[in-house]
Amino acid sequence: MSTMLHLEGAMHGKLPHGADSLPSPPLTPPPTLSLDRAASVMTAPAQQDGTVTFATKADKWDTRLKELSCDISLVIAGWGDASAGPLIPYMQAHYKISYEVVSMLFVGQAVGFLVAALANSWLTHRLGLGKVIVIGAAFQAVAYALLIPAFPFPAFPVIYAFGGFGMALQDAQANVYIAGRPNAEAKLGYLHASYGLGAAVVPLAATAFASSGILFARFYAISAGLAFINILLLLYGFKFSYVVDVSEPLSETIEAPGVPPVTVLEERLSSEAIELQDIVPTTPVDKWDRNGLEAGQIDAQTLDTRFRRANEASRPAKKSNVMLDALKTRATVFISVFILLYVGAEVSMGGWIVTFLIDNRNGGPDAGYVASGFWFGLMIGRIILNPLTIRVGEKRALYGYLSVALALEFAIWFANSLVGNAVVVALIGVLIGPCYPVAISVLTKVIPRRLHATSIGFCASFGQIGAAVFPFAVGALAQRFSPAALQPVMVVLFAIQAGLWWLVPNPQRKKE
Repeated sequence: MSTMLHLEGAMHGKLPHGADSLPSPPLTPPPTLSLDRAASVMTAPAQQDGTVTFATKADKWDTRLKELSCDISLVIAGWGDASAGPLIPYMQAHYKISYEVVSMLFVGQAVGFLVAALANSWLTHRLGLGKVIVIGAAFQAVAYALLIPAFPFPAFPVIYAFGGFGMALQDAQANVYIAGRPNAEAKLGYLHASYGLGAAVVPLAATAFASSGILFARFYAISAGLAFINILLLLYGFKFSYVVDVSEPLSETIEAPGVPPVTVLEERLSSEAIELQDIVPTTPVDKWDRNGLEAGQIDAQTLDTRFRRANEASRPAKKSNVMLDALKTRATVFISVFILLYVGAEVSMGGWIVTFLIDNRNGGPDAGYVASGFWFGLMIGRIILNPLTIRVGEKRALYGYLSVALALEFAIWFANSLVGNAVVVALIGVLIGPCYPVAISVLTKVIPRRLHATSIGFCASFGQIGAAVFPFAVGALAQRFSPAALQPVMVVLFAIQAGLWWLVPNPQRKKE
């Protein structure tokens, strides 16, 4: 307050006794820590000895390896989801079963997805991402190995449940990890493009394999081999020990004399940054800097630093159920249902389009390659449409993609052309491709960071249920009517998705 008293005296023509002996304040503020430097200090990892280290080539390689292993995990997930479609006709011929019975595969898978959605949050907080993603890969690999002997058909839905559980765990953990990386919008696009790649390749391999006369179940030996390679990559990438940082910045309102209350956010500090805040002013410049707080002359970054407290442990911790907190947010609820419908539409198209073209468009065995066109379109859309999505805005872009895809569904429904249908199916894949990664990206922007792991994991696991429920529904309708029931189901799913997307909070209104 002494500085303010001197200033008041000067304004009234009076100087306090001894004022002429005081050093003059500098004409310009002293140099402060730049924002870039401050950010690097605050984000650099602190070691046990108090030193601050920065990212090395080994750290960058480790990060890239984790991202690559997540991408490969989604390739295997796409391979698994899309393998059922081309093999369904051969399963029916081998077991002499109807559409409705063969659709029980998807019911079994749905059970696994549901269990994963409920267990994912608990497993992640108990074991950590690095362990859970490897456990999921192990479940998936064992499930594929059990499918090779071609047990009686009732065993297939049970085995599919185990595989679905493992697949959903991997999907959830991969989305959680990538969503927390820098440039997450583009990397989520690449992650889900990897899913499209696996789903695009498997119809080519499965159709060629099964049409050669080899028992269809032997194809799962290839899937099992790829799944075991996936386990090794995830073990090497995550070391069976990676844990997600779910800490949330703490807000604190600071009141200083002469200025309005200021709310600052506390981040985790390195030891170097903590030392900066505890410097005792000894020089006139330091005293001017400290006293400048009273006059509101210090910028927000410095104010944030000056008022931090190193003893955060003294604050009472708030105990709450993270899963319940996540489910209370509007974004988590609506995006999880949105992904459920989206994945249902995606897998229904990829799984039943071959049967539709064979039965309703007089397609031959080569119709299996149309499914590859759809999945390749999905993969391409998630890469080439990403810049447009960011430029236009994620919310508006998805409205446009879904509207055009909905219109093209009517073209497939009413145009009796095998070639024309095949081309339109690929275009629909391109248009709906960005929906999943964009939904996850928006979710991370509208919920608190401490809920990211739980919310993203729940949305990804719960959404996978759509990959089982809706293909089963299409199979039941195909049994009662014909495989042409696929198109009205797709129209309804796209329309509901557009409505749900309107209910999702705008990413500009981010919650803290």
